[in-house]
Formats: sequence, C-alpha cells, structure tokens
Amino acid sequence: MTNIILKNTPKDYSVYVHFPFCKARCAYCAFCSFTDFSKAEQYFDRLVTEVEGFLPPAEGKAVTMYWGGGTPSCLPIACLERAYRAIAEKLPLNLSEFTVECNPESADRDKLCFFKDIGVNRLSIGLQSVNDDTLKKIGRLHSYKQFLQTVEAALATGFGNLSADLILGLPETRDMFLRSVEQVSALPLSHVSVYALELAKENSPLARQVAAYGYSDDDLADMYDACVQMLEKKEFLRYEISNFAKRGRECRHNLCYWQERRYCAFGASASGFMGNVRYSNASTLQGYLDGRPPFCEEISPREQAKEFVMLALRLTRGFALEEFSLRFGADFFETFPNAEGLLAQGFLQMAGGRVFIPASKFYVSNSVLAELL
Repeated sequence: MTNIILKNTPKDYSVYVHFPFCKARCAYCAFCSFTDFSKAEQYFDRLVTEVEGFLPPAEGKAVTMYWGGGTPSCLPIACLERAYRAIAEKLPLNLSEFTVECNPESADRDKLCFFKDIGVNRLSIGLQSVNDDTLKKIGRLHSYKQFLQTVEAALATGFGNLSADLILGLPETRDMFLRSVEQVSALPLSHVSVYALELAKENSPLARQVAAYGYSDDDLADMYDACVQMLEKKEFLRYEISNFAKRGRECRHNLCYWQERRYCAFGASASGFMGNVRYSNASTLQGYLDGRPPFCEEISPREQAKEFVMLALRLTRGFALEEFSLRFGADFFETFPNAEGLLAQGFLQMAGGRVFIPASKFYVSNSVLAELL
C-alpha cells in the first residue's frame, strides 16, 4: 500500500452558515429546516455564541462564504445582520464570493439591498420548475412570474451573478422539464444547477405523483443529456455533474468542497472540515439550541486522498496529477492501481496531465468511483 503523507494542506478556507427556517417545507426536502419561527431569536443567540467560540486557524483567510438553509431570505434583517456582524468580527474575511440562497416569495427589495450592503455578490434563487402546476405539487410558495420579478429586482439592485436551481424527475412531462431548461437558459443568469430528484420517503404523496409518470433510469438519463445540450448551446458550460456556468462564473464556494479544501460551518446540522478534522453540528434544532457538542472525526491521510479523488472526479476537468502528488506525497496510479484498468476501458481519461471521467460516463460515475477507490 502506498504511503500517503500530507504535504500541502490548503491554508485558506470557506465559511458555510445554515439558517434552518422556511415559510413552508417543500415536499422533497430532506434538509434541516423548520416552519416554526418561534425559536428564531434563540437560534441566532446560539449561532452568535458558536461563532464567538470558534478558533480560527493561525494561517489563512476566509475566501468564500455561503448562507444556505432553509431559506435565509425569509428571516428578519435584524437577525441576519447579527449573524454577519459576529462572523465579520471573528474571522479574517477576504471574500471573493459571498452567496446567499433566497426564494422569490421572501427576497423583497429591502432584503436584496441589505444583502448588497454586507457584501453579498452572488444570489442562488430557488426555482425548480417554470411550470406553476409543478411548483404547487412540490409545495413551493412562488410562481414562475414571481421568480422573474426577483431576477429583475436583483439585477436592479446591482447583482450581476445570479444562479437558479432546477430539479430533474419532478411530477411533470419530459417536455415540461425541457421547457424549464429552455426558458431559464435564456435569462440573464450566470449559473444553473440541475439536481436529480431524491425522495426522502418512498411512499409519500410526491413519490406516488412521480411514479405516475413512469420514468426509468434511461428516461432520466436521456432528459439529463438533452438538458446538457440545451444549456451548452446557451454557453452554460457543465463544470460539475449537476452544475453549469457561464465562463468564469463557476461557484467558487462549491469548488472548495469538490477540490477537498477546508471550510468551517456554523448552525444546526452544518458540517465543517478544518485541519484533519471533520465535524457535524447537532442535526435537530433543539439539540443545537441546547449546545450539544459537534460530532468530530479525524480523517486519515489516506482517506483524505480518497476523498480528494472522489470529489474532484465530479468536476469535468477532474484533477491534475501534479496536484495529487503535491498534496499527498504519492503517485496517483500507485495509490489507486485500478485506475489503469479504468483508463483502458474508457471510464477514465487523461489529458494535459489531468485525470477525469469523460462526459459520456458521467451518469455511471458512482460505479466508476466504486471501482477506482
């Protein structure tokens, strides 16, 4: 077995903050989120305490920040400002990207102006579908028209980096899904995410609605391929399995995860990875409010090498062999001997000193990774 030695662990890091409150819970949601706002102030008290107790690393700065949820935009500005001030006072911020997730029904002009004032330069706007009937089926509170109004308001406020989410496999026809892709690709956005629907419960009302459309895995793969082609015609280039961006507009924060860099995280259910330790906060609201300590796990050098490869191969560019060697003090092909066979079979490719999964094999990437690692 090849000896792995950590040689160049990244010094700069990213920041994730979780806001687990929503006006309504979507039918497909498996995230930590709650529609009862009665403990929101208590939540922010605990969040500020967590931030104040965090010990930043001696070296490095926070280079990206992402506020997710839940729905950050549905919370009062006073609460959001408390969170930002605590973070800004505690961490050495040198942010090249600051993203906030928002939904059309709660991203009013006051919120947008506040986000702009604190340095947010990227908005991720929840859409999922342009079809209003589909939005009602999955429990979304907004219409497509409201989404368009939010995009217009964000542009008017000065935001030039906007992203939208779509979901593949919702209870709608193939043509309805592709109409969403077509219409969204024509908007003044710089980024589109297209996620495959994952059902938290097999026998839920949404699962039964989806089953009525009878999509096979091959059907979904064909829809995904058509989606990729439509987006690329509009210059949204796929840079990760589920993510497409105009050139130079890739999500820098998410690249931090896929390139196995370091990130701290605050809030219920939030997970961070600093040094060699991965930690996860309490996944229930009450557990977090009670100050339950995070679950911590030290990640061995070999596991870090595996995670580096697994995450980087989600990217269309894969990773540089030289970077692997510099990070882990080992040769990739000696560390993962099955790679040679996967190259010979065409499940991996190599060009320009980089290893990657070819686009034609993206839909079986999990099988490729299982064989490789």
